[in-house]
Amino acid sequence: MSDSPKLLALRKSLAEASDGAAPEDSKKLAHAAIAQILMAIESGVCPLGDWERRCLAAAITSLRGGKTNEARTRARQALWPDENRRNAAVSKFPPRPGMLTLDELKREFAAALAMPGRARPGGNPA
Repeated sequence: MSDSPKLLALRKSLAEASDGAAPEDSKKLAHAAIAQILMAIESGVCPLGDWERRCLAAAITSLRGGKTNEARTRARQALWPDENRRNAAVSKFPPRPGMLTLDELKREFAAALAMPGRARPGGNPA
């Protein structure tokens, strides 16, 4: 099955390199990537399967730990084509309790953003 044009466009929009970005810009990119992927799942652009759950849970957990580059990378992995998923480390870990449904992931993302030092200026995207 081929990927939809909307999914391909989302992958492309999130491919922007963040190497060398200022910490605040890196944080904004991570927040935006997670928010965009959650919205894409909600609107049906991509599914919320086991792979996507694992990647988004890992991204949110990284965000909580202040690892914004890692959070962005983990979130983007949720959009990887099937052929790229087989050997990825994230596939070896079980889904995280409390981060299994879209609503739970959105709630955990909002909680991560609300943590001191993690809040996004201008409000909550979830």
